[in-house]
Amino acid sequence: MATAQLSHTGQKHKTSKESVLFPRKIATDKQSMVLMKRLLAISVSCITYLRGLFPESSYGTCYLDDLCLKILREDKNCLGSLQIVKW
Repeated sequence: MATAQLSHTGQKHKTSKESVLFPRKIATDKQSMVLMKRLLAISVSCITYLRGLFPESSYGTCYLDDLCLKILREDKNCLGSLQIVKW
């Protein structure tokens, strides 16, 4: 049932920022690797933010349509966030 509902929903057009972060077509290995790194960074950032592992100052805010994403960034005051970003 859920599959049928998904197939009937219309495609919404991506905003320019969304198209840059998540391109529609991946043509090369390098593009695929960049996309996977972005998805991994977003995933790790969301998990660490929701679990409260690092202070609020260690995160930057990125908006994707109406979705607010907290992205882990280098924070000189927090050695843990520096290490995660380095990895």
